[in-house]
Amino acid sequence: MEIQGKINNFLDPYGTASSLDKSGEAKLKNRASSTTSDAAQGDTVSVSQDALLLTEARRTAQNTPDVRAEKVEALRIQVSNGTYKPDSKLIAANLVREEPGLFR
Repeated sequence: MEIQGKINNFLDPYGTASSLDKSGEAKLKNRASSTTSDAAQGDTVSVSQDALLLTEARRTAQNTPDVRAEKVEALRIQVSNGTYKPDSKLIAANLVREEPGLFR
């Protein structure tokens, strides 16, 4: 099969492919700069007081050690000396306070 005529004119009948590429790039650049200027002018975010309180509580919990070494050491010494006397009423009260669904 033989193709008659110039194939370039068929692919680019108006001779604008190269100019379209350049203008397409320019349009993309303009879009990018407009979105950056929109962001600079700005969206705002407001955070509720509850969210701020939760964030502060989380930060405090992360910075607090999991184990209070001094208390553990004092209890270890009391247990090894035989002087550890747990207060069963205090333990029961704390269980009821911390786990109310446990006794239903």
